[in-house]
Amino acid sequence: MNLPPQQSIEALQLEVSSLRSYIADLNKYKRAMEAQEKLFRSILMMGNVSTGKLMLRSVVMEIIEVTTELTKGEDASLFLLNPKGIITESILARGPTMREEKDYLIGKILDKGLAGWVARYRRIALVKDTTKDERWINFSPQPYAVGSALCIPFLRGSLLLGILTITHSQPQHFTQKMADFMIMFSPSIAIALDHARLYLKED
Repeated sequence: MNLPPQQSIEALQLEVSSLRSYIADLNKYKRAMEAQEKLFRSILMMGNVSTGKLMLRSVVMEIIEVTTELTKGEDASLFLLNPKGIITESILARGPTMREEKDYLIGKILDKGLAGWVARYRRIALVKDTTKDERWINFSPQPYAVGSALCIPFLRGSLLLGILTITHSQPQHFTQKMADFMIMFSPSIAIALDHARLYLKED
């Protein structure tokens, strides 16, 4: 029995590896398109029943629901910013909070926390273990456990529209593959936020 030369075996292995990578990319793209379709369909339905701030709030909640489902996250916070970089809408993972406390928490996060880092560098941030990453701030009291986090900027060109932070109680939950997927999906979310802003202007 004649065995193929070693070079041919290596070439085949490289081709198989390349095909697997291509299939993985296609699956990732397919998931992103399906998530985009779900998000846009929900927004169109919301447009028939709500306007202005209610519409914007509904879009924000839908974004949180879709992204936490995709990443299997447990909690999420989302900040929306105007062209001057001022937060105009926010939802904190800790739930309803007194105005003064909310302003303090957001200020601290944007100054020294993970969302602030993302705002400055306009890059996604993957925190595999919050105890080993100085960008993560733990507040006292902390109403929920955070072991890992994924923070995503939503950009329209160089304009920062929003920052989403998804968290999980366990370290190492979020992976680089999840981060790469969210990089692919984030432009769709930026479009959704821009669309909601139009409703706000018309209110």
